[in-house]
Amino acid sequence: MSRQDKIALALKEVLPIVLAYFPLSITFGVLAAASGVPWYVSVFSSVWIYSGGAQFMLISMIETATAPVTIIATILLVNMRHVLYGATMGPYLAHWREPLKWLAALGLTDESFVVTSNRAAAGERLTPSYYLTFALAAYGSWISGTIVGAGIGGIVPSEAATVLSFALPALFLALLFGGERTLPHLLAACTGAALATLAGLLNLGGIGLIVGGIIGATAGQMLGRKRIKPIRS
Repeated sequence: MSRQDKIALALKEVLPIVLAYFPLSITFGVLAAASGVPWYVSVFSSVWIYSGGAQFMLISMIETATAPVTIIATILLVNMRHVLYGATMGPYLAHWREPLKWLAALGLTDESFVVTSNRAAAGERLTPSYYLTFALAAYGSWISGTIVGAGIGGIVPSEAATVLSFALPALFLALLFGGERTLPHLLAACTGAALATLAGLLNLGGIGLIVGGIIGATAGQMLGRKRIKPIRS
């Protein structure tokens, strides 16, 4: 496959994510403007943080005048799962030049991880032309939506903008059902969802995402190995 073909494939596969990111980041921009956050701060947070969950939490913490130390610690905790993403993707990018690896890390979101890691796990060699096109398209969509949301924030009611927030859960469900549907994957998804929901009900914040992800993935991995052993023996 030529470089142009890989770029075209990346643009095709990232399109659903681009379409989901754009309205969601508009929502973020509108809510940030309604909370009194200057437009340039909203845009800068999308450029620098580039994490929907963390950015929406940032708005609520600014509204409640949370201490800066607590804000930074919370955002780091919410984004800690990216360490696991990076550890998983590292071996697939081992043949890349070092600057490109750092650039790839910037574009590693939940959604891009699902799509690109599934492709790599299937035995396909990830190239910079494919991965970086994918990552930059999603990144550009998020920043563009934030600019639009911050721009129209003064004329659109925040209640109307929150209607668009369905885009991210819908995208996660589409990625989940579009991926592997084996029993270990189902166990991992159900375990992670149950623990994250329980943590939400207990008001534990973003810790539920981390605990649910780790325990769910571990349960799925253990079941997968258990199902393989009898076949090998």
